[in-house]
Amino acid sequence: MSDLETTVTNARVALSENDAKKALKLLKPFKKSLQKENSGNVVLKQLFAECYLENGQLEKAYPILVECCEMDPKGSVAGCDKFFTLGQVIGGQDGLRVLQQGIENLSSVSEMTEEHTTKIVSGLLSMIEIWMTDLCMEPNAEAECEQLVTNAMQISNGSSPEAWATLGSIRISQQRFDDASQAFTQAWKYFEIRKIQAEGAAENGVSSNEEYADMLQPLISLAKMCMEVGLYDVAIKVEQAIKDIDEDNLEGYYLEGFTNYLICKIELFKVQNTDIQLTPENIYEFNQHIQELPLQLDSELIAEPLHEAKVALSFALRIGENIDPNDEIAGEILTGTKALLEELGGAVSDQELEQIRKGPQTDGAVLEDEDILELSE
Repeated sequence: MSDLETTVTNARVALSENDAKKALKLLKPFKKSLQKENSGNVVLKQLFAECYLENGQLEKAYPILVECCEMDPKGSVAGCDKFFTLGQVIGGQDGLRVLQQGIENLSSVSEMTEEHTTKIVSGLLSMIEIWMTDLCMEPNAEAECEQLVTNAMQISNGSSPEAWATLGSIRISQQRFDDASQAFTQAWKYFEIRKIQAEGAAENGVSSNEEYADMLQPLISLAKMCMEVGLYDVAIKVEQAIKDIDEDNLEGYYLEGFTNYLICKIELFKVQNTDIQLTPENIYEFNQHIQELPLQLDSELIAEPLHEAKVALSFALRIGENIDPNDEIAGEILTGTKALLEELGGAVSDQELEQIRKGPQTDGAVLEDEDILELSE
């Protein structure tokens, strides 16, 4: 194996471990060669583009992606992922055309595999995202979304959790909240199946790290959408899955805390409004006025979800102590965490958090100071 082949392999490993900086450092000796002896190496150029994207350097990735798509228009050399990535970056009608090119390339293969199907579905869902954002004011936007999600369902035989989640998002935009709830429930069903399969693969010695990492953001999005329509029980399960995948995920803990916070509010609302039958429709409306209902911290009715909310948000607070000060999204989550904890009566102690993290103590076990501080290191 040549030095370049070894470097490409190691860089891909670094990317799979979410370490784009390491991947770029490995590739650096070959950067100048992209203009010389490796000017026609689509695989290497595409890898550079992927690393730049993962490292948040869109301005460097974009021209390379454009060049790669022009050099390999059928995706026969380095695959079709670049079309899906570039289409999302461009957006609008031009983005749709690039995504469609990637889908057509994959659809023309002689033997369709599960991986091909998954990528085609992903491309279709990316097209829906463009119609729901960049092109949402177009008169045919809704019809296009309906056709694309129908295609995604047919191609995946109705077993794609991402397709179900997207269908739910479309239904929310149409104010069909009950249908959205059903779609999100199906999305979780198929995400859970995928998670169990990945765990089984890991037990059998087959790496599932990449598949786990790929599920993280879709699960975070699903948890948020479940909360919108009052699927709190499903949201809690999704948030537990997020913790299984990444036990120190700041947003996952925040969402778990916020879900339990909403449960507290809903339970108090039901007591005060016994004549109102809660549905996905009016829960969605209720969520718009959540701050108007004061909490009763001494109510036994909400003792359990209140404590669960405080625990999850306290974990988020500890994890947030080490966030990058330049990470605006994490900063906003931390600010929200602090605001909720203030309304809930404050964080729980480090000792309780450490006990929860470690599980039940054996007889005679004593917590050391360094154990208590472990969360904030």
